[in-house]
Amino acid sequence: MPTQHPALRVMRRNLLKLAAAGALAGVGCNGLVRQALAAGSGPKRKQGIYKLDGEATFNGQRLKVGDVPSLPLTVITGPNTTLVFVLGADAYLVRANSHLVLTGNDAQAPSRVGEIKLLAGKLLSVFDKGERRLSTATAVAGIRGTGIYLESAADRAYICLCYGHATITPIDAPERQQAFKTRHHESPRWVYPDRMEPAEVINHSDAELILLESLTGRVPPFYSQYGYGYGDGILSDLAKQRY
Repeated sequence: MPTQHPALRVMRRNLLKLAAAGALAGVGCNGLVRQALAAGSGPKRKQGIYKLDGEATFNGQRLKVGDVPSLPLTVITGPNTTLVFVLGADAYLVRANSHLVLTGNDAQAPSRVGEIKLLAGKLLSVFDKGERRLSTATAVAGIRGTGIYLESAADRAYICLCYGHATITPIDAPERQQAFKTRHHESPRWVYPDRMEPAEVINHSDAELILLESLTGRVPPFYSQYGYGYGDGILSDLAKQRY
């Protein structure tokens, strides 16, 4: 049996602390934490839907927790919906009133997503190594091994590269493309069709990123500052207040 990374062992132990402190209440922490602790890593990583509160369709069909969607995949969520699923080595948290399209481009890995289109709504996702193309109505992003949060509307997008590498391009102004490398939410942007503007970090949390990564058997790159001496942010606050 492969040896688990020490940071992953600590992270899974701290997931239980996060659950007890209520930090994961927004994604239904208790059931997801149990699944995260059992998910493991490597080729036997569990695929499919981990959480579905509310209504969602997958290629026009209703699925349930435990089912495994296949690519190409169109996901539409209703109001008051939270959806968490894993495909390949990537994990997705889709919020209410979202329209997400995933396609693959690797015949040798049919569950590996190559292109992500968020046509409407909100998406937090974490990705394994390798290139992906991500788009909204107003922006295109090329990403590699990232955690990223998106909000998509007709007139603008919100993009927070939580960690990893990305190039972000306003759809009508390719000359304004910018390259980003972040470790912990350093450069969120509002992206309009013809420009980008700095933004604040909104509507997603470190705890959610940690949980998503745990479902794939990984540790987010910022985790060590929390797991070993903590740092700033939600996990630091919990550590100081509760542990």
